[in-house]
This record gives sequence, structure tokens and C-alpha cells, in this order.
Amino acid sequence: MNEPLTAPSWLSAAHWTRANRELLAKALTEFMYEEIIPANVSGDGRLVVDLPEGTLTARARYRSLGWWRIDPDSLSWSGGVPPDAAHLLATLTTSLGVPPPTVANLVAELSSTLVSDTWQLARARPSAALIDMDSVLAESELRGHPWIVASKGRVGFGADDMFAYAPEVGRELRLHWLAAEPAIADEQAVPGLDHHTVVREQVGDGEFDRLRAHAHLAGLDPDRCVYLPVHPWQWTNRILPLHASELARGSLVHLGEAAPRYRPQLAIRTLTDIDQPARRYLKLPLSVLNTSVYRGLPRERTIAAPALTAWLCGLAHADPFLRETGLVLLGEVASVSIPHPAFESVPGVPYQHTELLGAIWRESVHGYLEPGERAVSLAALLHVDADGQPFAGALLKESGLSADEWLQHLHAATLPPLLHVLYKYGAMFSPHGQNCMIVHRDGVPTRLVVKDFVDDVAICSEPLPEHDRLAPAARDALADVTLGATTLIKYLQNGLLVGVYRYLAEIADDLLGLPEPAFWAQAREEMTVYHRRFGADLSDRFALFDLETPTFPKLCLNRLRLFERGYDDDAERPVISAVGTVRNPLAPDSVAAG
Repeated sequence: MNEPLTAPSWLSAAHWTRANRELLAKALTEFMYEEIIPANVSGDGRLVVDLPEGTLTARARYRSLGWWRIDPDSLSWSGGVPPDAAHLLATLTTSLGVPPPTVANLVAELSSTLVSDTWQLARARPSAALIDMDSVLAESELRGHPWIVASKGRVGFGADDMFAYAPEVGRELRLHWLAAEPAIADEQAVPGLDHHTVVREQVGDGEFDRLRAHAHLAGLDPDRCVYLPVHPWQWTNRILPLHASELARGSLVHLGEAAPRYRPQLAIRTLTDIDQPARRYLKLPLSVLNTSVYRGLPRERTIAAPALTAWLCGLAHADPFLRETGLVLLGEVASVSIPHPAFESVPGVPYQHTELLGAIWRESVHGYLEPGERAVSLAALLHVDADGQPFAGALLKESGLSADEWLQHLHAATLPPLLHVLYKYGAMFSPHGQNCMIVHRDGVPTRLVVKDFVDDVAICSEPLPEHDRLAPAARDALADVTLGATTLIKYLQNGLLVGVYRYLAEIADDLLGLPEPAFWAQAREEMTVYHRRFGADLSDRFALFDLETPTFPKLCLNRLRLFERGYDDDAERPVISAVGTVRNPLAPDSVAAG
């Protein structure tokens, strides 16, 4: 764990310089997309950014959906060698009126991201080597959120924490386990599944017997108490100091570390048992601020997760078309949440303090894979290795298909089930690269897996008969995310079209040989085919959830931190607002194709 402090051989000038260039180019790209800075790009693709300390120039290429991609190798600073990216972006954001406390925290997040990027460049594997890896191992090679600039800020982590718990480092960890009196813990499970069965299946018979014995020795009834795992960082930094009262009085008992070894997924708080990957994934609170929010577990959604799972998975299992598409929803089948009495008594307390202690058990994708099938996150399709080779290209090569054929298979696996959930059931989640997986056979995409839907799912505020079977707990959990139709469709538009397809279209054009207009034409054709098939039954829903408008609102993830929320410790999780519009690539006469 001392490696980053005592032997940083990976922290070479060459890798640091490259990481800085790439992060600066990403920042300029996404800041222009979000209209944070003007796109002062000349006809020959030259960008000029004037700053108090000098002038930054670069080459940019215009992409579909109306955005510019900056070439990292083209960056030039009027004073010679440019300062580090964090320095330049601090100067830039200050000149834009971003408050000093926000700029200072941004510098810290950018610096942490650069350290991680440098580590990954020093140890990068070729894309072709990732194909046969289990998904959690392949995800350790990915560079983080493609849109958010400070994608691995992880406020609260030190260097040792990163090298112990970050997915890109690829180290195993063991979890602490607690037992709690039933009076202080809320536990739920889907029908037919009980809490103790879930825990036994998670740790194995011998380990479960050990947990029960320790609970009994501490004075709890092992047949009635509630068991839950805790991330080791959370235990040290949040649970031991903040739940000391319950631990001292014996209503909460520390049972020690359990034997199973885990690896963090790309979503750092979700863990895979690396020795038995078919066991359920564990989603645990990790109270660090990363990308948009503190990575805790909201109590209401945690408690309602099994009810939401039962509703959505019930719809999917009963729907002939969703069965035909092979859509997999990884159910969050059991959950535990323990409140902190003092924090809960404070009106308007910052949300991070109400999300400290809990757990969600989510199904593993391995239980849904047929022989010969593999699954990777959609985020992996956006990965380009240090030598410029895309992971999507490695899958394409394995498939033996043309780029046109391979991407048609991808669209066919991805779009129809999402369209059906939206149109038929008036529901949607955020199908971005981290939340979804693609199943493939010999490199050919076959079907979609949604692995994190409970935290994001929302329903339409229009009265639809498909919502009549919502359980009261699920309906209550969705009360503040019952949205108008035009708001609900933003989940699909910005989660998939902008958050995944925007970058995949670029990779297809630059590295796979399929021009962006053809990529978007394929996506539009897939939606057209769906409309033809279900037009007689769902034409009113096509009008309600109109995905063919010429433009749609542009959500702005980086702007949220810089200008709207900053680093304030607020009572509610942030809501991302829109600035400007995006040319809709699914519109009948989309200019994104031109």
C-alpha cells in the first residue's frame, strides 16, 4: 500500500506529460461542447484560447451532434512548454468567473485524475488483451468517465486509498461485516428471498456460521439480527468514528473481515467476488465525492430497491418483445439500510450524512450468460488503448464482420429494448456506459444488460395503466422522480446518445472505417423498424415520448460543478440542468448525418 509514496517509478515525465496533454484536450473539448468556453475555431480547425499568462492553440475537428474534438498532440503554448493541465484549467476557470473555492477543489480533483491517468499509461495493456478477461478485470483498464473532466477526483481519498481501492489499480479487498439489532436496521428482499439466505449465499456456509457465532458471542440473536458488509475505507473513515455509540452499546457489532475477495467495478462502490463471480454483486456506500455526487446509498432508494426490482423485472419477464430482445435487468434483490440517529434528526442535513451505512445485493451477469457468451460494459466500447487501438475494434476483428455489420448488431441489441421500456411502460433509467453492458458471442453484440437501474429509474407523470401494479414502496420511492414525458426522454437522449454513442460514432469514423453519418443512420433505422412494428399499438406513446424532434436539451455535467453546485455540502443530490441544445441524430432529417 506504500508503493505510490515510496517507489513512484510509474510517475515518469513522459507519462505525466502525455496524461496532461490528454486531459487538457478533453477539458477544452467538453468545455466547448457545454458552451463553457466559445468555440473560437477557424475555418482550418485552429482553436485559440487567450489566457492571462499566454495563448493556448490547438487543432480541432468538427464532429456530429455539433461538437469539436481537440487533438492532444496539437496543443501549443505561446510560452513554450505549457504548464500542467490543472494550472491552465485553474487559470481558465478563474477567468470565466468560477469562485476561488471551486477552482481550488477542481485543481485537487484534476490532480488526482492525472495521477490515475499516469498510472494507467505506465501499465496499459493492448485492447486485444481485454477481450477474454472477466468484465471486472477489463474495466480496470478503462480511463474513467468520457465526458466529466475530473473523472477520478475521489475527494476524500489519499494516494494510499487510490492504490488500495481504485478499480484501475486492480487490487483485491476483503469486506468488514457487521451485525445489527433488527430495531436499528431496515432490510428488504424480493418475494421468495429472505435476508439470511442472501447473506449465506454471499459468503458461503462456513463463513456464515462464523458470522452467526460472533454475533451470538456479542449478545445478539443470530437468527434475528441483520448482517451487512462494509467497505474497508468506509469502516475506517465513517462507520467506526460516526457509529461508535451503537458499537459501544452493542446494537451494532463488528464481526471482522470475511474471507471472500472482491474487486471494484468501474463504479467504485460496486464489488465483484473474484473467486466466485456468479455470486451477487455488492453495492456499498463509499463516502467520497466523485464526478457529480458523494457515492453513498440513498436510504429511500436502498430500502425500495427490491420492490422496484420486482416491478421492473416482472414487466420484462412478462413482455414477449423484451424476452425476444434478450434484455437482462440485473435485479437488486435485497438491501439493508441503517440510519444515523443524530444526522437524521437535523432538518436539511447534507445528504452525504444520510447515506453512510447500508448494502444492496445485485444479481451477477454470470447467471445470465450462456456458454460461449461474454459481457463487457458499454464503457469498454469507448476504450482506446495507449497505442490508439480501440477495444471495439478488437471485438470487430474477432467477429469477422464488417464495421457496418458489427455496428448494426450493436444498435439492434441496444436500442429496441430501451425504446420499448420507454414507450410501453413510461419508464427509463440512465443507460450510460457504466450502467449497461453488452453481451457478445465471438465478438458479435447480441443483447443488452442493465446493471444499475434502481438508482436512476424514473417514470412518466402521465397516468399509464402499466403503472397500476407498482407496489406502494416502489411508488413512494419514485414520487420525486415522476417526470413529464419531455424530461423523461432526456435519460435516453443524454445517457445513451450523448454519453455513449457520441464517442462511439467518433471511434467508428476514425478507427473502424464507418463514417459518423452512417453510424447515426443505422441508429435512426433501428428506431424506424421499431416504430413500424409497434405503430398500431403504441403510436400515441411515440407522440408522447417524441424522440424525433430536431433538437433536444443539452445536459451539462461539467458546468454543474463549476457554476451551479460547486463543492457545497447540500441537503439534496444535485440535479443536472441543460444549457443549449443538441442536434437530434434520431430526427427524420437529422443534420447530424451531414
